[in-house]
Amino acid sequence: MGLFDKIKDAMEKKECVFCGKEIGLLGKKKLEDGVMCKDCVSLLSPWFTDRKNSTVAEIDQQLAYREENRKNLENFNGTAQYGEDAEIFIVDEPNRRFIVIPRKNTDVAKYNPDILSFDDITEMKLDMNYHSTEEKRRDPDGKQVSFVPPHYVHNFDFYVNIETNHPYAHKHRAHLNGRTLHVHTLGPKMQRSYSLDALDDLRRFLDYYPPRSHHDQYVAEREMEDCYYFADMGDAICRAIMRG
Repeated sequence: MGLFDKIKDAMEKKECVFCGKEIGLLGKKKLEDGVMCKDCVSLLSPWFTDRKNSTVAEIDQQLAYREENRKNLENFNGTAQYGEDAEIFIVDEPNRRFIVIPRKNTDVAKYNPDILSFDDITEMKLDMNYHSTEEKRRDPDGKQVSFVPPHYVHNFDFYVNIETNHPYAHKHRAHLNGRTLHVHTLGPKMQRSYSLDALDDLRRFLDYYPPRSHHDQYVAEREMEDCYYFADMGDAICRAIMRG
């Protein structure tokens, strides 16, 4: 097929192989041997990432599974819940299974989260994303210059990384804190090695270079408490599922 033929083929309207709806250029979601509409794509597993390499028959099987999953959610009884600001883990401890929803007020029936068995999990671990940057001010000429002593902001985000042997929900990085946590400090740049050590390193650093005012000290301590809260939450989620 030549370039012109490929462009013509891409511009032509086609029908979704599942619902039959006519779809134009922007609405086409490609499969290995067909196309589907965005509405049908929304019915797939929220963690599914291999649509383009899937056949019509494989997607048809997944859609049937997804409808069965929706029905099974009616009998899903959560006995424990983890999370509040971002993604929420709801665990059915007696039946050793769980779901993950993107936020507290999610319509579970509409979102249709995959019901995952503890036995589906091949790896689950806490992951912390950390980076620090120097905060600067503008001098009378409009140039950015360092404060004296320097000011730094340390940014933390907490995740639970999940890998599974589930046929459709293969991998996910669940975000635990709804907003990035910021801890402001004075003094030299903090020296640190591993990301998961950064929080404890920063706690010790603040003992040597405390914030300038009582208010700044209070804010830094509050943010540190929130950091430890989400770190402990991630550990608790991993223990509950991996050891359940």
